[in-house]
Amino acid sequence: MCTVRVGSRSLPLYPLVIVCLGVLNTILMLTAVVIGIYSLKKELMSHKELKLQLEQNKTASDGLQRQVEMLQLQRATVLADTAQIRESCGRCQHGWFLFKTSCYFHSKSLPTVTKNWPDSRADCVNRGADLIVIDNQEEQVEYVNNNKFVSEIIESIRHERNVWESGYWIGLTDTVTEATWIWINNVTEVEQRYWMDGEPNNHGHMGEDCGIAVYSATNPWKTRYDANCQQKQSHWLCEMKSS
Repeated sequence: MCTVRVGSRSLPLYPLVIVCLGVLNTILMLTAVVIGIYSLKKELMSHKELKLQLEQNKTASDGLQRQVEMLQLQRATVLADTAQIRESCGRCQHGWFLFKTSCYFHSKSLPTVTKNWPDSRADCVNRGADLIVIDNQEEQVEYVNNNKFVSEIIESIRHERNVWESGYWIGLTDTVTEATWIWINNVTEVEQRYWMDGEPNNHGHMGEDCGIAVYSATNPWKTRYDANCQQKQSHWLCEMKSS
């Protein structure tokens, strides 16, 4: 048997070799474990950094998308306003737009102002006009076709949460005789089909005696409902004959 001399003693060689190999193997295993843990931690850090980068990229992308949508909306509004100015030039006052033979002023140019029905009408009268009147079937057809244009502008600038708040005052009221709706030019409204389902309903203890119009994508004929005349609205529409 091979031996190795350690000091004054002779020890078998093989057991010593086995012990050394075992110690070496343990060291190698510990080294591998340490390297593995380090690599795993590094991989996790890289994963977190990548995830964070993706989230930041998504946030930036969403922000750019919103900016693009806003720019598209602003472009559409500018084009519409440009068309109105070009078409209305010489026939309507500045800030008004021409449709058929009438000029219209929309309160969108007064974004922070709210008015009840009487004050909205007074604003129109002060401008030499009055609230819009739609008093015959032909004009209703024209109004329906134009309504989408007007209401899309309302939709683009409004901050209200529901359709009721986004409506605009029109020159229609039943303040003289309940349920007999009269336009401000003294023409009686006889067409029920222009009212939204369930309207007019004179809701509430104070009643609802003034007309409001909205844009309806599902049924452009049903565009009206009744509201309390003292209710404040951000929108109203003035009308006058063009020059």
